[in-house]
Amino acid sequence: MDETCPLCGQPEGHFEPHKVQISSLQPVPSPPFIDVDGLYNFRDFGGYPLAGQAKKAVREGILYRSADPSKITTRGLSELQQLRVSRIVDLRSTTEIGESVEKGWGKVWAWEEIPRVQTAVFTDADVTSGQRARRDRNLRNGSIEGFFEYYEQVLDAATSPQNPYQPLKTILQHLATPKPSRLEPTLIHCSLGKDRTGVICALILSLCGVENVVVAQEYALTALGIQEKVAQIIQEIRPNGPGITKEEESFFSARKEAMQAFLERAGRNGGLERRVLESRILTAVQLQQLRDNLVVDVPLSDSIVE
Repeated sequence: MDETCPLCGQPEGHFEPHKVQISSLQPVPSPPFIDVDGLYNFRDFGGYPLAGQAKKAVREGILYRSADPSKITTRGLSELQQLRVSRIVDLRSTTEIGESVEKGWGKVWAWEEIPRVQTAVFTDADVTSGQRARRDRNLRNGSIEGFFEYYEQVLDAATSPQNPYQPLKTILQHLATPKPSRLEPTLIHCSLGKDRTGVICALILSLCGVENVVVAQEYALTALGIQEKVAQIIQEIRPNGPGITKEEESFFSARKEAMQAFLERAGRNGGLERRVLESRILTAVQLQQLRDNLVVDVPLSDSIVE
């Protein structure tokens, strides 16, 4: 039986524009996407209810995710400031950023108003060793296993003590500040804001106690958030056609079932929490502080869409 799109129920791999009926999924915040001029796939990934705790949810207005902001406009920057975004976390490597600039996909902005923190998931050595090409091939072959393997590689790289950027530790320790009144909104992004961003954001939600299926559906929303950006990429690559290929559809997809399977395996027998503690990413006190900072009491009607 063919897999179906997590957003609209059509056969997996389609790429026709479509609207998402949010209420047809598990409860999600409304609206998930926020218009910021020149910035794709930008959304608040707070607001999700905790598993078995309908009146507790992840705090909104603190956690944002997006594609890379290299083409954001002056108006878009102003809109980020209105949302009080005070920290931008870039998960890309220096090599990847340089390639993006060379291809004309946008430069790296350095805003005095909003500091940028580079916390690369994959190092330059990883990018140049051919591992990225192998990962790309896995994502293009259309199998869930290819995505599942990639998510595990992201988790391994993000938690590796050999990674000089320590991305997961950098992000989680910031969110676990012992002075929650000073915790200001953070934007996390990679290139499309899909897989590296998706895994990091999924881990944050999971550590807060959001159910795996809900986290996976939040990830799947990326398929809608990147449609316009992907169309632009294909147009730049092949201005005279043909359109997007089957392999490219697979590469740009955001498959709920793959993310859910990854989370279930990573979280088995407390595995995710144990990994965070044993890798010394957070102490037990810091992990509890992170939850205290990010989980709030809310009326049911305020936290989800009926």
